[in-house]
Amino acid sequence: MESKNKGLSDIIQNIQEVSCDPKDIALKSFFLGPKAENAEWVSQLVLKIFKDWFQWRNSLYPQDGRVITKEDKHQTDFQDRKNQFEQYLAQICQRFQNEVPNFTPRYIGHMNNEISLPAIMGHIVSLLHNPNNISGEASRVGIQIENEAILDLAEMLGYNAWQSRGHFTSGGSVANFEGAMRARARLSQWLALGAYLHDHDHTHFSIMESAHMGWDVYDHWMGKLRLRGGDLKEYHMIESNPIEVALRYQQIFDTAYRGPVALIPGNKHYSWNKAVALLGLGKEAFWPIALDNKGRLSIADLQSRIQKALEENRPIMMVTSVAGTTEMGIVDPIDEVADFLEELKNRDGLHIWHHVDAAYGGFFCSLPQDARTVVSQQVIRALNGIRRSNSVTIDPHKLGYVPYSSGAFICRNKREYYSQKIDAPYIKFVENRDKGTQTIEGSRSAAGAVSTWLTSKSIGLNDEGYGRILELTIKSRIKLQQLLKEADPTIRIDYAGDTNIVCFCIAREGEPVSKTNERTEQIYEAFSPETNRDFFVSQTRLKWEAYEAYLKEFAATWKAQKDSDHLTFIRCVMMNPFFITKEGNTDYAQEFVRSLLVKMRETEDLLELSSYDSK
Repeated sequence: MESKNKGLSDIIQNIQEVSCDPKDIALKSFFLGPKAENAEWVSQLVLKIFKDWFQWRNSLYPQDGRVITKEDKHQTDFQDRKNQFEQYLAQICQRFQNEVPNFTPRYIGHMNNEISLPAIMGHIVSLLHNPNNISGEASRVGIQIENEAILDLAEMLGYNAWQSRGHFTSGGSVANFEGAMRARARLSQWLALGAYLHDHDHTHFSIMESAHMGWDVYDHWMGKLRLRGGDLKEYHMIESNPIEVALRYQQIFDTAYRGPVALIPGNKHYSWNKAVALLGLGKEAFWPIALDNKGRLSIADLQSRIQKALEENRPIMMVTSVAGTTEMGIVDPIDEVADFLEELKNRDGLHIWHHVDAAYGGFFCSLPQDARTVVSQQVIRALNGIRRSNSVTIDPHKLGYVPYSSGAFICRNKREYYSQKIDAPYIKFVENRDKGTQTIEGSRSAAGAVSTWLTSKSIGLNDEGYGRILELTIKSRIKLQQLLKEADPTIRIDYAGDTNIVCFCIAREGEPVSKTNERTEQIYEAFSPETNRDFFVSQTRLKWEAYEAYLKEFAATWKAQKDSDHLTFIRCVMMNPFFITKEGNTDYAQEFVRSLLVKMRETEDLLELSSYDSK
């Protein structure tokens, strides 16, 4: 324990005392700065983008005449409309002066923060040209940039970039839906073949053997089936009526077919509940995996859930693990999940889809090897395990510092990416180039892809680029946690967070959880984003039902009395790269702790007054 504390002290001392590294100074060229320090240079960039755009439009088709003349511009109606537009523009600019200032290091609320200059410029360029990445007919350059950006993300995550396939989405929720849709498509395809073979006495696959047969077995039997001219449609849950197919399965396999299940950890994003509902599986098909005492997916419970599914003949549509939970930034043991699924494949011939929801934490794969002392070896192994998954979700609009909305879905195997064949009569789709036949969303902006491409090329998805930025954010978390720990013993700091999120509650020894929640929520309200405060935070509630092992151990540190179904935390997402900057007039970590202590005293006075009034 002593050596661990010594290591932490060394990191804190390094954060506090060492002057800014020249490599960190170089990273400042990628952000406007809290005080718009790079404004002059950025103004030149924006002007250049618009000048190039104007010149391109003017030079294309020089034989075409001008449709807006000088005389038009001097017309009274034209001038009136122009002035009206300018007034509304000024109005909307003024209104946005009251928007939540998430660019400042004082904003440590949600997973939206300062956006990078390459991302802004890429976004502007894409908006001016407005390509629709549904197909090459509507986007010649945009879809090229998207494919290149997906290659960069895939390589960062550890996939073989040229074997993988993916596309950009409007966010992590849709990307998770994409993973669920493909997992169901593969399972349905294998199950249909197994049912056909069983029905025609070629071989006697069980329901579970059929649903998890693997591509080698599938290809072997499909080769024979094609020679015989067999058709799987009437056995396919997606291609035919699923109710009729379920009844057919019951006759073929001599057991009731109750549908597939999705195994999702209790720390999941809420989009997984939506995914199961959208696929029409029913809430019963959502099987939560219990969490351990660190809030991570329990391997023991995963094994138990899979065994239960095998015993009940419930095909496993997918297993999901999380790299960076929304609440606390926790990283599941992704490598151990991959190990167990590999064991099932090798020992029992069961191939189960593994999706990693790395919407938040995927960019931590860029951390420099020599700086990974700021995260545990367990997290390192987990991040390295992503490359063994079937598919992954990642959100550039979070730790990629890209504007909303920009998510991405990537499959390790291009064969598993191409899951459906859909045509639109008014669009010409080119196979292997256009993603429109494979995406849940139809029309898709290229802005997220272009922003990600430009950040990837400029900043770098490596240890000298994003990795160095994210290392700073983890050091921000370490420093803030240390200061909170020293500030007041009633500040109970979460010990489960793996990355750059700080969670804590305010609890007195032996008090009921409901009292802790009341106090913590009042302090959160004191930082309310309804108006500009000295700092901005967020809150999260961990349900006892999902986080029982963790909450039981955590709450025992102050001998809490459990009288609530949840525990409320103040949540600080340490994304801003300038939170622990060594220049400027403000030590943001110290300032936040001072502000928190003031609000704690004010809140305690209010609680005591409320208690007195109730008597």
